[in-house]
Amino acid sequence: MLMMLVFLVDQTQQLTCNLLRSVWRKSGSKRALWEQVRALFMNYKLDSMTQIYRALLYGFEFQPLVILDDTS
Repeated sequence: MLMMLVFLVDQTQQLTCNLLRSVWRKSGSKRALWEQVRALFMNYKLDSMTQIYRALLYGFEFQPLVILDDTS
């Protein structure tokens, strides 16, 4: 049931979200798009899918790694 709900949401997004379609075209394939989305999820704290899509469409800047428990 949950997979069907995810499929419904995904299909709705594809039909109605111009931002998603633009990022998809730029990525070249759906697989490439979701790999990029997954990478952002794993490496950044993001507030919304819109933020993710805008970062992928317009680009974003990497910040230097900050180590929180450095004792030196």
